[in-house]
Amino acid sequence: STTRTMSAAMPKAQPLDDVSNLIDLDALNKELDQARSNVEMWMARRELSMKEQVAVHKTNMAVAEEEYVSLVEREKDLATAAEELARRQEYQQAELDALQEEAAQAKELGEDLPQQLQTLRAQVTTEKDDLEREQTKITGEEMVKAQMLQAHLSAVDLYRDRLGLRFEIGDAEELRFFYKRVDPADHEREFMVAVRVVDSGGYELMDCDPDMGDQAQALLAECNRTD
Repeated sequence: STTRTMSAAMPKAQPLDDVSNLIDLDALNKELDQARSNVEMWMARRELSMKEQVAVHKTNMAVAEEEYVSLVEREKDLATAAEELARRQEYQQAELDALQEEAAQAKELGEDLPQQLQTLRAQVTTEKDDLEREQTKITGEEMVKAQMLQAHLSAVDLYRDRLGLRFEIGDAEELRFFYKRVDPADHEREFMVAVRVVDSGGYELMDCDPDMGDQAQALLAECNRTD
């Protein structure tokens, strides 16, 4: 009886008005559209930044590889030139020694051969002057080559400082390039590309970490094409 009395005394619940009177759906949709637009813009910028970083990385790798190949070739040229210089100096020194020996023998002949001795002395003097001029010329060329080598070594040092560039020779005689400071999220993360020379000329890709797939092959193909 008491329960029926309380139920009769309580007011009946009134139905809610249309929800559109409580929430501005248009304003909410606009906010959602704006948020979606902001997210899409951020993703586009992020994708563009990553593409730019990949492009810079490819350029740096191409330049580093070109510099290294150029240094190797120039080192070979310098080594060949040094060997040739040593052979020439040895030959010229032998010639000079022979001329000096002939001059000494001519001197021992005494006064019976004064004219021949005078001619021989003049020849020795001429040969010696020619040899000194040649040695001076060779020394100048060596200085130029040494300066060129130093310039390329300085370039390698620059890439070593900027990209942490270093090289290793693998078990399969491949040349491994290690570099870092290209990952904006982790500057100490190290990347690696390994190539080796093929008998037909150019290079072939042996390994790549991380795997760049067709992009690495395309880059190497361009390198082989342009030498």
